[in-house]
Amino acid sequence: MAANGEAAGAHAAVARGEQARQELARVRTQHEALDRSRRLHDELDRAFTDLRTDLNVQLRPEIGEVASSFLTDLTDGRYDELELDDSYNLTVLEDGTPKPVISGGEEDIANLCLRLAISQMIAERAGQTFSLLILDEVFGSLDEARRQNVVQLLRGLHDRFEQVIIITHIEQVREGLDRVISVRYDEETGGAMVAQTDPAAIDEHELLLATEVGG
Repeated sequence: MAANGEAAGAHAAVARGEQARQELARVRTQHEALDRSRRLHDELDRAFTDLRTDLNVQLRPEIGEVASSFLTDLTDGRYDELELDDSYNLTVLEDGTPKPVISGGEEDIANLCLRLAISQMIAERAGQTFSLLILDEVFGSLDEARRQNVVQLLRGLHDRFEQVIIITHIEQVREGLDRVISVRYDEETGGAMVAQTDPAAIDEHELLLATEVGG
């Protein structure tokens, strides 16, 4: 009886050992798969890093040049150059010297120039004019002269963008726009009322949505 018990115990131990061996083999297989996946991920990460570096080297100077041209137009020549670092952070140059502090309006102008430059480059590389460019609240901290500069600049882009839409609460820009759609809150219905409006009749509390600038 004792021998039978020992034999049963031995068989059970062998079964547990086999189960442990199979589990170890499964874990090793899983580990190898994860290791292959990690190596692939690392290789893709290196490839995308190299691609980003190459694109930065090729595109960043061109984007900076186009954005600088827009900056010259929008600031009446006061600033004529933008620099972009590897992370596309902007530096405004004045007479070739980095300007350490810029106002909120100048920062808005610089960011707008960058957005327009990227949009223009995309359009050029597409080999055709873009049908639509939408700009939302780009006049916030700009003075009247610079707002008008922006409108005139957008008019000059009509050969690159078939239609330009500006969304803004700034009523003073309405005179430079070809079409104005007003959106006002209706207290009775609790909804929005949309209507095409004579630019001269817009109330300052209305949202202006202007289309076909220079189109």
